[in-house]
Amino acid sequence: MGAGVSMGQVRNLALFDLDGTLTDPAEGIVGSLLHGMAAVGVDPNDHEPLEQFIGPPLQESFAEMGLDNAGVAAAIEGYRERFATVGIFENKVYDGIPELLQQMQNDGWTLAVATSKPEPFAVRIVDHFDLTQYFEVIAGATMDGSRRHKKDVIQHALDQLHHQSGAGGPKPVMIGDRDVDIKGGQAHGLSTIGVVWGYGSVEELIDAGPSALAAQPSEIPEALELCV
Repeated sequence: MGAGVSMGQVRNLALFDLDGTLTDPAEGIVGSLLHGMAAVGVDPNDHEPLEQFIGPPLQESFAEMGLDNAGVAAAIEGYRERFATVGIFENKVYDGIPELLQQMQNDGWTLAVATSKPEPFAVRIVDHFDLTQYFEVIAGATMDGSRRHKKDVIQHALDQLHHQSGAGGPKPVMIGDRDVDIKGGQAHGLSTIGVVWGYGSVEELIDAGPSALAAQPSEIPEALELCV
């Protein structure tokens, strides 16, 4: 991973979001959000439910709470203080995900992760849950936030895979649970699948205009047929 994959290896390509798509991170993220909010004096009762902040970059989530740049930085520091040691593994793989990844790999798909979570954390999580074997690339945000938006993370993944958007061949597919996943994929001309077992509502996903929806991991293969 990370060194890039030769173009000859990239056949059908699927990019997966992490939080809310491959794993359910609610316990760890919510606990760490509370830690970060406490560090800057933000009342969590004013921002319920905190699960709404699972998926988008932390910078945007804390800014939505009314914090200025210095407050956002302090809140992120507080969040990561807990997340890096405790919250990162307060997480679980959704039922059916390992079986889906194995099936797609067997069917010749090249798989990658594209997440707005900082890449070092994403690599640790995927490895901890024994999913690394399925992915050619694990692409995430930078710790300083300079790369955090989903379209930039997708570009980072495509760069490592040496895939050029619009270069011919099978169209890649972006799979995720929030509108940022769908819109990020669309920004690169990718097909998109919205998954409804995560933290985006069906209405949010439909409004983003995905190529297909899937209610559970076992529906992804059928949804892929609508995309490629």
